[in-house]
Amino acid sequence: MKFPIAAQLRQPGLTGRYVADEAMQPQQYMGAEVSFAAPLHVEATYVYDGAGFTVQGIVKTALCSTCALCAREFEEPFSFSFEERFVKDPGPEDETYPIGNEELDITRPVLDNLFLNLPLQSICREDCKGLCPVCGCDLNSVQCACTREEEPERENPFAKLGVLLNHDKEV
Repeated sequence: MKFPIAAQLRQPGLTGRYVADEAMQPQQYMGAEVSFAAPLHVEATYVYDGAGFTVQGIVKTALCSTCALCAREFEEPFSFSFEERFVKDPGPEDETYPIGNEELDITRPVLDNLFLNLPLQSICREDCKGLCPVCGCDLNSVQCACTREEEPERENPFAKLGVLLNHDKEV
């Protein structure tokens, strides 16, 4: 995901536009593999202010996900927006990316933002019933005959503190 920036370097304030569909290989993140069911569709604008570039954009794709409830694989629509800063020589403490020779490469910032926006758990559909905790069958397709104990309702440990409150009196 590279694009030329020569015109913006000669004319600070000139806004550029980048639109592309980029096929991505599976990526490793936190010990898991992130796979893509569709190319990354990137729409970005960039402007040079004399000291560096500010790049803003939106990324849309579909991920190959596994449902956290029923363990089925499904395609999960996924999108996020990003804004990043590029400077000529970023220091080790700077939260910026380097400017290349006459081009910007936004691959690393896009992937960094993708990883930051990944869902903690993916669920195939809102009404997914998950797996039976006794026999492990998919409750979305089969109704098993297992008897499952209902979890008893626990007493609220803070209920006893309610008697200390005087709702009618000022304190």
